[in-house]
Amino acid sequence: MYYETEAKELIQVLGLKGSPVAVKMVKTQEDIPEGHEKIPETKRHCEFIQDARLKGDTGYATALEHMCKGGAGVMGIGQLPPSVADGTMYHKLGNFKTPEGALDTVEAIPKSSEEYYASLYAPLESANYEPDVVVLILNPKQALRVSQAYLNAKGGRISSDYSGIQSLCADAVVAVKERGVPNMTLGCNGSRGYAGVAEEEVVIGIPPENLKDILGALKTFQEKWG
Repeated sequence: MYYETEAKELIQVLGLKGSPVAVKMVKTQEDIPEGHEKIPETKRHCEFIQDARLKGDTGYATALEHMCKGGAGVMGIGQLPPSVADGTMYHKLGNFKTPEGALDTVEAIPKSSEEYYASLYAPLESANYEPDVVVLILNPKQALRVSQAYLNAKGGRISSDYSGIQSLCADAVVAVKERGVPNMTLGCNGSRGYAGVAEEEVVIGIPPENLKDILGALKTFQEKWG
């Protein structure tokens, strides 16, 4: 397993509910790691993440298994539905006062620069592949510690780039994969309503190469701050 030790220590040091989730985008059927089966039911990307986090589920989802075509589309799995791409859906739902505001927001949402066959999910401690992004669902204090830990080595600022729509797909996966830096998001109506992201939880996507430094800093904080 690629990050078994780090995952178990993160769970312990942060006191996580469930597991960090390893998300990977794959371009062909041949890229699916051994032992990972197609997820047998149609769900949303945010639900797949929650199933890996809370139930220990592993598997992959093609466009056919992705119920939310908007989430799949921003990740490069199929095309965005026209009503999502032009903002019409979000305007009708009441997210935005004007069609122009909806379109401007949708156009600014992070989108994959490449096309993919499927998205792959597993709890980080059991993932037998190198993830593109590690998704953490945290309470605010845990998110604070992760943010501080990421900045521990070099300082700076951590990004929190979101719009309240397409949060676990565009914000927590695509933005992180494309930019190579963490991003924090507050979830969206879908991830909270369908996937059960709780009122007191926020989401951070992290590039896996940052995990060891983050964990090292978290241990230092634990020693110094308790």
